[in-house]
Amino acid sequence: MAAAGAVGGVVNALLSDNELVLPREKAGVLQPGFLGNALLGSFAAVVTWGLYGPLKEAVLLGSRPVGELPVSMTVTALVGAALTGVGGARVVTAEVDKRYLRSAGANAAITPADPQLATALRTASPSEAARAASAKL
Repeated sequence: MAAAGAVGGVVNALLSDNELVLPREKAGVLQPGFLGNALLGSFAAVVTWGLYGPLKEAVLLGSRPVGELPVSMTVTALVGAALTGVGGARVVTAEVDKRYLRSAGANAAITPADPQLATALRTASPSEAARAASAKL
């Protein structure tokens, strides 16, 4: 489940505008990179599998009830883990993008009017927007 979630996290990193990079700090914002996305995807998938998977009611301590099912993994659980990995990592990616855009907006607001910067901000990725706006300071 963790591996499927990690794959989902890497897929999220590939789908985002933040490039396939290692974790780093950029413009005062921590960017998780593809490794952070993979870790977050793994965590989200394992949590979801624990909450909704076939073992959600398995007894971890104490006696095992009669007739309890053995451990199993289905295709649905594996695909669900990958999808959860994408979604879990996407939440963090959206938060990082929000911080970049907040920084870009604040920096653009304190600079003189610049039509060229405004045009660049319309089409830039969140990290590029933060970089472009801070360069005008």
